[in-house]
Amino acid sequence: MTSTMLVFYRFRSMNDQEKEKANKQWHELKNSLPAGIELLGEYDHAWGTEYNGFLLFEAETSDMFLDWWAGFKDKVRWYVDQTHTIVARRR
Repeated sequence: MTSTMLVFYRFRSMNDQEKEKANKQWHELKNSLPAGIELLGEYDHAWGTEYNGFLLFEAETSDMFLDWWAGFKDKVRWYVDQTHTIVARRR
């Protein structure tokens, strides 16, 4: 059963050099997603929330996503201040 994850994110304040480093790292990370996990969309605004934007992922199973997510979050923790994830299953 396919799982879909809506991940809201908020960046910490960064200088220009940190923004450039974070942007480079993000592109590397999204291009190295494991098989079975797909990034369906990147949205850079989340009006009506305290978040800077959100990501929409789809995975073959929620376990597959959650196993990958822990390591991913460790890599972006220096520039992502907060996340909030909503998980749903497609029938």
